[in-house]
Amino acid sequence: MLIDSLIQAARPKVRHRIWVISDLQQALPERATHCMTRAVADFLSLDMPVELVNYLGDSVEGANLDFLMDMTEMQIREMAKVDAPVYYIPGNHDFDYYCFNTYRDHKDIPMTIPFMERVREVPQWHVPEDLTQMFFLRDLGDIALGYFPDHSAPDGRWFTTHGEVRGDPGFYPYRRDYYRACMEKIAAVGKPVLTFSHYSFPGGNREAPLFRQFLPLPENLRMHFYGHAHIGDAKWAGKDCHRKISAVDDHAIMQINVASLENYRGTAIRSVIIEWYEDHEIGVLFRNHTLHCWDDYLLVREGDGQRAPEID
Repeated sequence: MLIDSLIQAARPKVRHRIWVISDLQQALPERATHCMTRAVADFLSLDMPVELVNYLGDSVEGANLDFLMDMTEMQIREMAKVDAPVYYIPGNHDFDYYCFNTYRDHKDIPMTIPFMERVREVPQWHVPEDLTQMFFLRDLGDIALGYFPDHSAPDGRWFTTHGEVRGDPGFYPYRRDYYRACMEKIAAVGKPVLTFSHYSFPGGNREAPLFRQFLPLPENLRMHFYGHAHIGDAKWAGKDCHRKISAVDDHAIMQINVASLENYRGTAIRSVIIEWYEDHEIGVLFRNHTLHCWDDYLLVREGDGQRAPEID
């Protein structure tokens, strides 16, 4: 296939390669196992070593603790086959266990995310330092990565899902000035930055209302990657359910939908591989693990979208 030829031709220019996955999101262990094992096996067949894996949330679904722990252990085993650290940030379904117990069954429990508590014990896995953390950066030398996890008060008094504050919004500590300070931190790193979240900025699929407070974005933010909107899931993603690439509203910045790592709501088991090339071009490789093929290959040059000088 032509896409395979293009990817092979670009290999000598790769400086960073990252695998991005999101939304395994199954309530039944056998379904989760089918999707995850197929994705990992297909990824390993590509012989494309990665520097790290970014997992953008919704690792599980539901509140059956036995099922949750079964699916967690399975994912630990499968990702151990990938020789790279895994950076995990939570999404809305990671709060299912807490929400079902607190709001449906009226049990008074502190904020509890079983998947994160377990993988925090595994050296390969990296999660936010604490539940209140809503932004952090990772430096890769010539580029940096920014992360925006869903976050929570330790006692669950407030927490975020779907890009909104749940619980008691009056206790939410992050106002617009803090969101703007995050963008100032990105601008201050003085190098290109790629950002990752469970949700999109305005202009993407199922955008996060809270993310409007980030705008405007700094010029060195090159591209954003998100999950949540399972490709092909018309029930929740609506008319744009097949859209993988969009712009951030009022910005010449692309954002990429990587979801989902399942084919029960989505139409295939999918993920994305990012390649950062030596000339600062970005390759976005859309992998269809169900069919063992590339669906799309996006190549973006440095400076794409910047205003060209006018000619007299």
